[in-house]
Amino acid sequence: MSISKRSKVAAIVVGLALVAGACSSDKKAVDSTTPGTGVSSDTSVPAATGGEVIYAQEEAGFAYNNSTSTNNSVANSEVLNLLQPTPFYVDGNLDLVLSTDLMDSVELTSSSPQTVVYKINPKAVWSDGVAIDCKDFYLQYMALNGKVTMPNPDFTGPGATDADGNELSETIAVFDAAATTGTDQMKSVTCSDDNKTVTVVYDTPFADWKGALGGFVPAHIVEAKTGVADILAVDATVDSPEIEKIGEFWNTGFDGWDPEVALSGSWYKIDSYTVDESIVLVKNDKYWGAPANIDTITVQVITDASAQAAALQNGEIQAMQPQADAGIAATLAAATGITFAPDSGLTFEHYDLNATNPIFADKAVRSAFAACIDRQDIIDKLVAPVNPDAKPLNSVIFMPQQNGYADRFSKTATFDVAASKKLLEDAGWALGADGFYAKDGQQLTFKISHKGIQRRSDTVQNTIASCKDAGFNIVEDSDTKFNAERLAIGDYDVALFAWVGTPLLSSAKDIYSVGGGSNFQAYVNQTVTDNFLAANAELDEAKRLELMKSVDAGILDDVWTIPLFQLPDMPAWSNNLSGPVFNSYLGLTWNANVWTLK
Repeated sequence: MSISKRSKVAAIVVGLALVAGACSSDKKAVDSTTPGTGVSSDTSVPAATGGEVIYAQEEAGFAYNNSTSTNNSVANSEVLNLLQPTPFYVDGNLDLVLSTDLMDSVELTSSSPQTVVYKINPKAVWSDGVAIDCKDFYLQYMALNGKVTMPNPDFTGPGATDADGNELSETIAVFDAAATTGTDQMKSVTCSDDNKTVTVVYDTPFADWKGALGGFVPAHIVEAKTGVADILAVDATVDSPEIEKIGEFWNTGFDGWDPEVALSGSWYKIDSYTVDESIVLVKNDKYWGAPANIDTITVQVITDASAQAAALQNGEIQAMQPQADAGIAATLAAATGITFAPDSGLTFEHYDLNATNPIFADKAVRSAFAACIDRQDIIDKLVAPVNPDAKPLNSVIFMPQQNGYADRFSKTATFDVAASKKLLEDAGWALGADGFYAKDGQQLTFKISHKGIQRRSDTVQNTIASCKDAGFNIVEDSDTKFNAERLAIGDYDVALFAWVGTPLLSSAKDIYSVGGGSNFQAYVNQTVTDNFLAANAELDEAKRLELMKSVDAGILDDVWTIPLFQLPDMPAWSNNLSGPVFNSYLGLTWNANVWTLK
């Protein structure tokens, strides 16, 4: 069962729209030479510039444009941290900070109508020497405002369906955007001062305006590749032959890491790229700000976390950030010559039920499924060895560190096999001789899909076992390409994957609102969507918080998504490397420009 990604309403979340998280927990660093410190205190060898650092990545980054619903990935972000310019960044304390290298100033000059004026540093240029300017802002506004549609070439008339039987819409989005939050509320983006001043006017107030724009791609490359002479001359809100050319290239033209296309507006630039193996970054000689220290950073794909740990101990790599794993954590904690800094993370695992699958149409089935999942047992076996304080997550909008968090889900998801079976039987399901429930000739069976890492396989197998006792026939579907190829098009029954918590609460609108660009499960609740819209326009923080609490409660009451637990983060680096400070949202590479080798 699948959903055409181009038939969805496109949306925003670039750079900072999904960046930042709740207050971070206290760091718990384990240094093999100086226990209890976040970085090695060995200063016998003075820090120096130059050299090469190899950073290991479990999953290969695959696209320079991380703002499409198809490409949006943490693996891409680990590389883009060092390439793409953005007006605000999130520091190690999870505070939004103005990028003073890129921006001379950013100012909210009016609240009615809400107006933001960006003044770009006159020295700011892309790695090919072309100015970073208003065109780059305008292109992002064009791509992420969600207003531009074009005729669907596959639509043949009312009732037309795709190969999977899904009804086709008459129009489709020109831009395959990951989210539209914030940009869909913009009335205009205008340029002045030789395109070094950008003025953004909003139709309606947008509380998270600092996160509305960022992570730019070069507009002049789009012009060159599409033959559109001047992007600023193209109406960003109306379909035209020119905007369709721009959309086609924006959607797929930045796939991969072609150094001629994937330009840098930051400390490093791409030197070379080997698919599924490595990306080599070198200092950007056109960067106008303080240069990076390390000459070369190689992002090396090592899919096996235990192999990463061995490589770190052997000095073959200098830094890593694997998925949480108890065995790997024990290995890293016991190792010598490295710093291991496990931390409570903002990333949370969850099950999403596909709303197009008729077996989940009955809320009783969804609630029964939630009740047969032993979330605490999963945590005890998979998370507690790394983070002994871990507990089931009972919100999808707030992290426990955030103001607004409350337990809004355990009433539904407390593990209780008897209660699960009663819900099913009250809804007309009958237990068969095979031990599985059925109704109207349909057995209670479905697949849980994930991208093929061991922790997720263990999570699914735990669920299969506990829910079998409740009469569910669940099958594991492990696919290493699941996140990259199937998740965004809704090709699953139940998906196991992760979202990332953020204080910029507006970003979640496109996950849970009707037609949202990241609403892969096709969830529909108009009240939740309306409350999201109201919250994102509310500049009174107290009123906004109450609206967001109601959004959280509404989503969880529907039981289309089942939060499981927060993942602990497991960054580690060589004691020969100085400067790493873990950032719960951006990861370890966020400040690699200041790293030095001893």
